[in-house]
Amino acid sequence: MAGDDAPSDDDAPSDDDAPSDDDGPRERSTDEPMLDSRTKSSLLWGLVGGLSFMVLVQGYELLTDLPVGIGVKFAVALVVAVGAAGLTHVTRGRLPTQNESP
Repeated sequence: MAGDDAPSDDDAPSDDDAPSDDDGPRERSTDEPMLDSRTKSSLLWGLVGGLSFMVLVQGYELLTDLPVGIGVKFAVALVVAVGAAGLTHVTRGRLPTQNESP
């Protein structure tokens, strides 16, 4: 039987075997930012708030004789940072961003 070595239709690759564009994780476009500007701005203001609190606590410790524990410092700084980031995110667009004076 000479025709036994010829590939059959069952052995041919089908369209189902071909890799599709939907397989695997999508790569991010280089034009697409990871965070939108509103979220990035809010997170940065939260960071500024938390670090500002840490500076104020250090100043307080320099001027007084009452030490503040490191855990308390970081816990309150975290609360301040989250509060500042949240308030910035919520109030953005509701407050004027430019000086109204001529």
